[in-house]
Amino acid sequence: MKTIKQFFYLVSPFWGRRAALYCWFLLIISLTLTLSSVWFNVKMNEWNGSFYNALQQLDGQALYKLLQQFVIIIAGLITVVVMGDFLRQKMVIRWREGMTEQVLDRWLSKNSKHYMLRLTSQEPDNPDQRIAEDIRLLIESTMRLTVTFLHSLLTLITFATILWSLSGAISFTLGGSEWTIPGYMFWACIIYTIIGITITQFIGSPLRKINMDKQRKEADYRTALITRKQHGDAIAGQRGEISDRNELMSRFLGVIHNWNNLIRYERNLAFFTVGYQQATAMAPIIFALPKFLAGELMLGGLMQLRQAFSSVAGALSWFIFSYKEIAAWQATVTRLYNFVVLLEHDHESEVADLNDKQTKLKAHLSLFMQDDNLLIQEVDLSVKAGELIVIEGCSGLGKSTLLRALSGHWPYFKGEIQRSPNVCWIPQRMYLPFARLDSLLAYPCQPNQFSAKEYEEALHLVGLDKIKNQLSLETDWTTRLSGGEQQRLIFARLLLNKPELILLDETTSALDEQNALNMLMLLKQHLPTAGIALVSHQRFTHVIADNVLSLKAPTESPSQSAGDSEYVS
Repeated sequence: MKTIKQFFYLVSPFWGRRAALYCWFLLIISLTLTLSSVWFNVKMNEWNGSFYNALQQLDGQALYKLLQQFVIIIAGLITVVVMGDFLRQKMVIRWREGMTEQVLDRWLSKNSKHYMLRLTSQEPDNPDQRIAEDIRLLIESTMRLTVTFLHSLLTLITFATILWSLSGAISFTLGGSEWTIPGYMFWACIIYTIIGITITQFIGSPLRKINMDKQRKEADYRTALITRKQHGDAIAGQRGEISDRNELMSRFLGVIHNWNNLIRYERNLAFFTVGYQQATAMAPIIFALPKFLAGELMLGGLMQLRQAFSSVAGALSWFIFSYKEIAAWQATVTRLYNFVVLLEHDHESEVADLNDKQTKLKAHLSLFMQDDNLLIQEVDLSVKAGELIVIEGCSGLGKSTLLRALSGHWPYFKGEIQRSPNVCWIPQRMYLPFARLDSLLAYPCQPNQFSAKEYEEALHLVGLDKIKNQLSLETDWTTRLSGGEQQRLIFARLLLNKPELILLDETTSALDEQNALNMLMLLKQHLPTAGIALVSHQRFTHVIADNVLSLKAPTESPSQSAGDSEYVS
C-alpha cells in the first residue's frame, strides 16, 4: 500500500492536468483494443470445442467451415493486439515527456534546487539516473503491469463462468457421507493458484531490495566512468591509470556481487514458476480425467475445459508470473519517490533584490559552515555600477563561499544581502559542456538571441579570433581550448549577456598579467552599468580595482573580530 501511495504521488501531477487529455484518450483506446482480445479468446474457446468435436466425428464439411472462422478470429485478434500496443507506446512516450519535463522543472528550478541539495548534503545518489532511467522504467513497467493485470482480471471474470459451467459437479463418498461439489474444477483452480502464489512470495521476497541495490550500483559505476572521462588529462598527467582502474574494478565488483545475488534468487524463482507454468498445462486434464474416462466429456469439451482452466489459472497467477517485474517496479517507485520528495519545497533565498541604478550590491554578514562554525565574521561590502571590487585573503578562508552567499546559494549566514536580481556568478570550475560554440557563448540565453556579428565581435574583443568561424562547431571545448582561452571565452559570454552584477571566482587565474587586466578592463568599458566583485590571488589586479576587500580569519576576541575584513582603496 505504501508503494501505491508513492506511485500516485509521482504520477498525479501529470495525469491531473489538461495537457494529459490526449494521453487519457490514447490510454482508453489502447486498453480497449488490448482487452478486447479476451473476447477473441472466448471465441477461440468456443471454436476449439466445435473443432475437436468435428474432428472426433470426422465431419469434413464442418471442419472446413471452422477453419474459415479461425482465419477471421485470428485476423481480428492480431489487429486489436498490434494496434493496442502501438497506441500504448505513443501514450508512453508522451507520458515520459510530460513527467520528465515536470521533474526537470523542479530539479533545475529558478532557486537552483539541484545545487542546494548537493550543498546541504541532501542530494541522493545519481540524480541523473533517477531522471533518465527511473522515469522510463516506472512508466514502461506500470503500463505492462496495468495491461497484464486488467487482461487477467477480465479473463478471470469471463472464463470463470465458462469453467464453472463446463466442469459441472463431482460426487464422492467421504466418512460414510455422500459429498457433491458444484463447479469443482473452478475450486480446484482457486486452491491450486493460492498455493502457487504463497510459494512465489516465499521464494522471491528478497528481490525488491536486490533490484534497488542493482539500480544504485549500476549508476554509481556509470558515474565513475564518466568522471574518469572528464578528467582524462589529470589521470594521464599523473600516471594514475592503475589507481583509477583499480577503483573502477572495485565498483564493478559491487555490480557483479549484486548481479550474482539477483540471478541466484531469480533462478530459484524460475525453478518454481517455469515448473508451475508447465504443470498448469496438464493440471486441468488430470482434474477432468475421471469425467472424460466416464464418458461424461467429449474430446472437444475436454479441450474447452483445459483452455478455460488454463485461462483462469493464468489470470489468478498474474502475481506469480509478474513477481519479478513487480519487485523491480517497487524498487523504481521508491527510488524516484525519494528523489522527487526532496524537490517538493524550493529553498527560500534570504537574499533581497535591489533595484538601484547606482548600487548593485550591499551586504553586511557573517558566514558560517554547515555545522555552525564561524567562517568569516562581519563582512561589509558595497559594489556600485562601474566598480570593480577585488576580494583577497589566504587560501581556504572562505572567499568562494562568500560569493556563493552573495549569489544566493549559501544559506548559512547571518546578516543582510541586497543585490541586483540580474546577477551572474562564475565559480572556479567553469561550465563548458559539449555543445556548439554559439551555444556556449550565449548561455544561459538561446543562441538565436545574438547575431553572428555579435558573436564574432565578442570573440575578437577577448582575443579568440581563431575560433570566430567555428560558431556552429559542436565539440568538447575544454579539450580544444587551453585554460586561459576557456576563461577568455567566459568573458566573451559576459560581454554578450550583460549582467548587472558579476561575481567572479578566480576567473583570471589562468591568464597572464596583461591578459587578465585586459579582460577586466573590457568588462568595465563595455559594461559600464555593471558592478564586478572578483576573488583573486593576483595582486596586480589591485591596480585597476576601485576597492580591495582583504578578508582575515575570525578571532576569538570580539574587539578583534571587527577587523576581520577591511577595505583598501
